[in-house]
Amino acid sequence: MDQLSDLYTSINRRGRAALLNGQAEIDNYLQPGVIDGRRGLTLLAHLPVHVGRNIGFCLQEVAATAPGQYYYPGKNMHITVIDLLAGKSDFHLDRQDFERYRQVLGKIIGTTPEIHFQLKGLIVSPGALMVKGYYSSELEQLRQQIRQQLPQFGLTVEERYPTYSGHVTVARFRQPFSAPANFLRVVNENKELAFGSFTLRSLDLVVHDWYNQQIDQRATLPLGQ
Repeated sequence: MDQLSDLYTSINRRGRAALLNGQAEIDNYLQPGVIDGRRGLTLLAHLPVHVGRNIGFCLQEVAATAPGQYYYPGKNMHITVIDLLAGKSDFHLDRQDFERYRQVLGKIIGTTPEIHFQLKGLIVSPGALMVKGYYSSELEQLRQQIRQQLPQFGLTVEERYPTYSGHVTVARFRQPFSAPANFLRVVNENKELAFGSFTLRSLDLVVHDWYNQQIDQRATLPLGQ
């Protein structure tokens, strides 16, 4: 997992520099009164309750240094397996097309062994706080199969970029930091904190909003044994 560790180190380096230089990326969709109509189709994994709870305890300490940012509730935290149709305000996917994705993905996922995960440590990007995720090889194999096989059935894969990370986004920035050094100090103190290990036995195909607050369509697809 050296490549994954290098990715997280790079993200964190850029994030720390951005915050310290007053260049945090502010999410305007999280401003008061803004209605976010963006929707997309995503294959994801929700976290076990105990792992979300462990992250939540840590976020209480982080939030004390920057209470104005947006922190994900445990039930909304997730691991993105792959973005299938990009989130946008004019998104539309009828039930028939959703069912086509469900059927094809169900066959692919059903032949994929269970995926093992470990969540450990905080990092910061220019626009978000993340938990590092480390995973077994089955996840990358599944992603490659989806990219290769869905187009053979006339189904689109609109990744913004090929997903390699296994992180969980746990906070987004909705205002500039008044004391970024204090925030980054707590992040650094928890850079190796273990949040839990678990095995994924199913994945969720969802039409949802950008922050996973609202799920409009959902199908749970079991992994193979």
